[in-house]
Amino acid sequence: MKNSLVNIDKRQKDILELLQQTEQMTALELAESLGVSISTIRRDLNLLEEKNDIIRNYGYCSYNYDNKTNFDQSGPERIKQAIAREASKYISDYDTLFINSSSTALKTLDFIHSNHLTVVTNNVKVNYSPHKDNCSYILTGGEMRFPKEALVGDIALNTISSMNADVCVIGCSGVSVENGVTTKILNESTINEMMINKTIKCKILVADHRKIGLTSKFKIADISVFDYLITDQFCSQQVLNEIRNSGVKVIQID
Repeated sequence: MKNSLVNIDKRQKDILELLQQTEQMTALELAESLGVSISTIRRDLNLLEEKNDIIRNYGYCSYNYDNKTNFDQSGPERIKQAIAREASKYISDYDTLFINSSSTALKTLDFIHSNHLTVVTNNVKVNYSPHKDNCSYILTGGEMRFPKEALVGDIALNTISSMNADVCVIGCSGVSVENGVTTKILNESTINEMMINKTIKCKILVADHRKIGLTSKFKIADISVFDYLITDQFCSQQVLNEIRNSGVKVIQID
């Protein structure tokens, strides 16, 4: 019994570590990763949910960061800022720039030194980003989705389709060579796809290590359509090598 309790405790700690490394996982994915049965994982998930350590929804589960009052999120936040800072280097004076609803993509505006930009986004939170007097900011309009405050639908698509951008900075929920670049929300996937298709010079994908190798629900594009993937040093090198082999330049920030 003692060994059994020790094993259960270790397995649940392993589950929490996996969920911190990835954005979300299904019970089957967790079972395969840990080499145990699906029924065992489900019992573990029931206990972890009771303790409020995880959130379960629509067939997958995720780590409940809100339950950890002493959890230090400076790491992921620092990584997002570093990725955004690197992305800002590829934006030049007088560029038109598409930015999607990704928080990492939006942070690019915090570090831009270029002037006379036209920034087009479906992210209403651009209102809280730094604004430059010599730059223009255009919201696509459309139906607002909460809590992300993202604009979607035909109005947003029509706005994007009526213009071409020099550069796009796109965030996502998952990146893999096999399944491409994916997101959780169907309506946002069509917006992202339109932004990519209407970008004529430089297409930048921003994704921290939690997204690399992960597949979410709805495909945005093949990874090969992007010129750059900007990520961090904690990624699987095998997956990054596969991405490089597809023709994408991978940039890893420290």
